[in-house]
Order: sequence, then structure tokens, then C-alpha cells
Amino acid sequence: MRKKRRLRAFAATGALVTALLGTGVAVAPTASAALYTCTKAGNIVYPSYYLRMPVNSGGAGEVDCLLPVGSTGPAVAALQRTLNRCYSAGLEVDGVYGALTKAAVAKAQRSAGVTADGVYGPYTAANIRHATWSRDVPDHFLGCRQYSLS
Repeated sequence: MRKKRRLRAFAATGALVTALLGTGVAVAPTASAALYTCTKAGNIVYPSYYLRMPVNSGGAGEVDCLLPVGSTGPAVAALQRTLNRCYSAGLEVDGVYGALTKAAVAKAQRSAGVTADGVYGPYTAANIRHATWSRDVPDHFLGCRQYSLS
């Protein structure tokens, strides 16, 4: 339901831009235009495990965010850890989204069967596997799973 509302908002924004410009040519905003940048790492908690994922400043659970090349910080470090654990990326966990992180994201995207553009966004977050950790045993890695809203 939330995705449908967001898509309707994109369409409405495109129609508004067209009307304002008076060009008669539809100008569709990009999906990333409505997304926040992932700024930190958050725990997405399930009954027996949690995922450590990039989230926006809205807090844990706000995974509708974007990490393009050039991003820095804890959100990038969380992504790099997941890529290392779940895709054997061999990245230095430095919190910098550079060429190697972009290539590792593209590899994970190809593995998940989605467009391999190397940009981490909500669609990638929902389709790649993420490292899971035990809620009961500190620092106990459980394996890799896809993020799920349920």
C-alpha cells in the first residue's frame, strides 16, 4: 500500500511539473528524488534475530533510503559488512561508498536478479540478503536473509 501511494505521488508530481512548465511533455521525477539518504545503521528486529541495515534519520525501520557512490558514514559501513558476510565482497569496512562498494552492490543486485546499477536503495534493500545476528547471543552471526516487512 505504501509503495502504491509513493508511486501515485511521483505521478502527481510529474503532472504538476508538466502543468507548471506548460510544455505538454511529461516530466517524471526519479524515484530517488523522494527518498532520504541513508545516514545511519539500524537494527531491524525480528523475534529471534535482527538485521543491521542502512536506515535514514527517521530511525530503525526507515529503510526507504538511498546510498549512492560518494556516501559516507555508518550506513555505508553496515552495508559493507553485509556485503562481506553475505556476498564475500572482501571490502574494507571504512564507511566510504566508493568504486569497490559500488561493484559489490552491483554483484549482489545481479545475484538477486534486479537491475545492477550499483546504487543501494529500497528495491535493492528488499531483494538482497542481509547479515542476521542473534538477539540472544551477542555478536553471533546466524547467516543471511532477505529483509521482510512481515
